[in-house]
Formats: sequence, structure tokens, C-alpha cells
Amino acid sequence: MTMINKKYIIVGAIVAIVGYLSFCSKADAQQTETKNWKLDTEVGYYEKRISGGLYGAQEAGYIKAATKVGNFSGLSFVGSVEYVDAESYQLHSTLGTYLQTPIGGVDTRLVIHSGEAADTTYELNGAYDLNWFDFVDTSLTVAVENGDESGTDLGEYITTPSIVASKTINLNDQFDAVVGGEYGQSIGLDQELEFTHVFARLETVAGSLPVFVQWNWVKNNLPVVNNFSSEGTDGEFDESVTAGIAFSF
Repeated sequence: MTMINKKYIIVGAIVAIVGYLSFCSKADAQQTETKNWKLDTEVGYYEKRISGGLYGAQEAGYIKAATKVGNFSGLSFVGSVEYVDAESYQLHSTLGTYLQTPIGGVDTRLVIHSGEAADTTYELNGAYDLNWFDFVDTSLTVAVENGDESGTDLGEYITTPSIVASKTINLNDQFDAVVGGEYGQSIGLDQELEFTHVFARLETVAGSLPVFVQWNWVKNNLPVVNNFSSEGTDGEFDESVTAGIAFSF
């Protein structure tokens, strides 16, 4: 099978899954007053894809979908899939559970990173959504991975704890803004990673399309050429843009 056929099959499968889930979610919403199904889809362009303070694919289109199903005494099933159409394609998938508690939500999932030019790596990801503050959404996360998702064989596990905070602001009837950031450090690397990611996202509806533009500023302590990322920032903030269309059902 040629490489282009593999890419078309993956993209086609994702589109089919998104379409099927969208149809099912609409049908469920018509049949029941209480909707226990959520689907978020996004199609866009990465100037630089960012994950855990590291750059991955650059100047790449992408399509992704995330879902949350059911509410069994506060327990829901969650999952997502993302295809990145880079020079060497990437596929990022997650599957897990979300438990709502009186003091916050607990998200636990298995993350699988695979691609055309990289070994498959696995990650256990846990997040605790704090509901202590009304003015900002905050979560504590811990990721344990057997190598980094760019495919580098590090020969050991990476543990990356971080804190994420974001705030949605209604600017007017046409525009919403989301501002936030993430700070984290790695544990278990010969060269420890420390990163800061700040972002500002502008959302609006153009015609009938919900579009967005997000500006990202990333700083990490890695040199520009390194074994963990396609590009480090060498202790300086580096800017990039993500833009696309985002639907929720």
C-alpha cells in the first residue's frame, strides 16, 4: 500500500467516525431531553503543533475529534483522535474516563502517538480539574510516557507534571476570547525540560462557520537543535499561530 493511500484511509476513517458520531448525537438529542453525549470537532492549520511545551509537526493541516459519552453517577467515557497532515503524518489517539466529584473532575486516559516516521509511543495521562476558583478554569496534569511523541527513543519513561489555567471572555455578540497558559517540568530525563506556554484565542462565526485564531507563545530550556523536539526555544519565547474551524454537538 502506498503512503498516500494510507493517509487517505486514515483521513477518511476519521471523517466517517466524526460524521457517524455527529449523526448519533443529533438523534440522541432529539429523542431525550437530557443529552449525555458531547462531540467537539476541529479542522485547522498548525504553524507549530505544541504538546507539553514541545514542538511537533510544523506548517501542517489537521483534523481532530473528541467525545464524552454517558453520565453514570458522575462517570463518563472520553476519547479523541487527531490526524496531523505533516510531511510525515502523525496520529494521536486517547481513550479513558472522566469522573466528576464534589471537589473537581478527574480525567484519566491512555494516549497513543503513532506516525509515518516515528515509533509508536504510549502515555498515561491524568488531570484533576479544580473547581475552587470561579474566575478561572484550572487543572493539574501528570503525563507518564515511554519516549516523546516525536518518536525519539529515550530509553526511559518521561514524567511531566504541569498546571493549566484558562479563562473565557465574552467580548461582544460577535467575538469570544480564551486566554490561558501552562507551566510544567519533566522528571527522569538527563536534560530536564521546563516550559511555559501562553495562548490567546479569538473565536467568532463567519457566515455559518465557527472559526478561530489562536496565538501561542512557548518558552522552554531546550536548545534549538535537540533530541526531544523539532525545535527548542533556548530560554526565549517563540510565537506561532493555529487557525481553523471548530464545531461542538
